[in-house]
Amino acid sequence: MIIFATVTLLGCTSSEKPDTAEFVFTGPNAEMFQTVKDLADRTEMYNAGEWQEHFGDGALFGPSFDLTYADMGGEDRHYHRGIEALDFNREFVAEVSDNLLAHNDELEIVAMSLLSLTRAGSLLGGDDEYVTAVEPLLSNIDNLSAAMGDYFNLSAGEFAVTSYGPTAVSALMVMTQIEQAASYPEANPEYHLERAEEMLMNIHAIAWSDELGAYRFAPEDDRLMLYPNITMMTAWARLYELTNDPLHIETFYDIYQGIQPLKDEDGDHYHSPYSYESMGATDKDYSTLSSQNYLMLGLLSAHQATGDTQLLAEVDLILSFIEDNLMEDGLITHHWIDGRAASHDDPWYFCMGCNLQTLYILLVRNALQ
Repeated sequence: MIIFATVTLLGCTSSEKPDTAEFVFTGPNAEMFQTVKDLADRTEMYNAGEWQEHFGDGALFGPSFDLTYADMGGEDRHYHRGIEALDFNREFVAEVSDNLLAHNDELEIVAMSLLSLTRAGSLLGGDDEYVTAVEPLLSNIDNLSAAMGDYFNLSAGEFAVTSYGPTAVSALMVMTQIEQAASYPEANPEYHLERAEEMLMNIHAIAWSDELGAYRFAPEDDRLMLYPNITMMTAWARLYELTNDPLHIETFYDIYQGIQPLKDEDGDHYHSPYSYESMGATDKDYSTLSSQNYLMLGLLSAHQATGDTQLLAEVDLILSFIEDNLMEDGLITHHWIDGRAASHDDPWYFCMGCNLQTLYILLVRNALQ
């Protein structure tokens, strides 16, 4: 799924600089950063604009990492790879724009590809080519969302809705509005911010549970789950960054408090029970890399908006958990299960998109040193 914490970039347009890295990653997670970057640079992980084994997240976090890293002083080939991936996504978004309903079973990839183009404005200093590509699909999603009451409670079977839940998927659709407003100030940002707030309020009315003190996975599902809440945390935090409305950050902290029962007793990661049964876990201490990543994205967004150092300290704890427990064979494994990292014998072992997401988070965190 998505990040939205941002680093202020000056524009990745230095195509004439030599392909050598000026950027040096510092901090306690430097070894993890280099290991995962080496993985991302393996030829079998990427082909002509498309990340391999990425399961949706690579469409957004591949170019987000590459363009951010290049702008910070990394090798120039990362800039070119990032642009190639954006162009690949642009073609896919154009295809989806012509028939959105035919892609209901690909909602996560649709959202990630669209978000990569909305983020391109911030990453590249504005680009009419990308905002033009975004507008038809964003308009179609906006109309569909309004027709559904801004809550994507689609039939079971679609991967994203089944795995992450309709509340989380609905939050991702809100993020397309927020990132469009953040990246393209000439493209009616007032409308997109108003729609984002309206969508969040509609989701809140449908999915918030006073009993849980958090959002439901789905309207009739009262289990406390991480994904619906961390995606909504990120949306509320990002909206606060752009509006300074205190209600938005208050809601973020309400949700943050609500997910504390999912925090492991070790204090360095959160349980993520959405795929607990399907992975065959027998110990409640089950956690996925993706869920920890999305939680960190929300924490980083809120920290950047408020300066709350406790949120940054929590990010550091989670990163340490990932490095100490999920690093195996030159990659970060998919999940923590029954007191061990996932292995090749588990139903899922590895997701390149999640590894790219962690790389991007490490860059954001490193910039806050």
